[in-house]
Amino acid sequence: MSIKRRVVIDTVALINFFHEIFEQGNQLSKEAYSIIQNAFDYDNVVLLSIPSIAFIEIFEKWIDDEEFRAKVVAEVLEPIKRAPNIEIKPIDKEVLENFVLTFNSDISLENHDRIILASAAMLNWDLITIDSKIIEFVKKHQIINSIIS
Repeated sequence: MSIKRRVVIDTVALINFFHEIFEQGNQLSKEAYSIIQNAFDYDNVVLLSIPSIAFIEIFEKWIDDEEFRAKVVAEVLEPIKRAPNIEIKPIDKEVLENFVLTFNSDISLENHDRIILASAAMLNWDLITIDSKIIEFVKKHQIINSIIS
């Protein structure tokens, strides 16, 4: 079966997908949740790209003790690394070139979000996010095709 959907996911959506581990409510739509879930399956319906900066943001903002860090590694990072249709996207030259383009706006984004948005733009893939600032930025600048929330 050929790949039907190629998407990038941001940090907030990743945390929402693993909402039980992060003890958060899930705010993702059924469509967004299903797309992410399909990336864990072996049927090759979805190719999911997670910018590596998302994990840096998680470990920077969410991890406050060794026990929780070990839980996130075991229950989030390891399953992602084993998933056949999920890649962890490094920050490369093309991402940095797109990152620079995200500064020409009156909409203030965190650098983590800029890199995630730059990754989606570089790949020319849709982005799964529920971050209102990213959604506003994309609506105004149309840097990527679409947002799935």
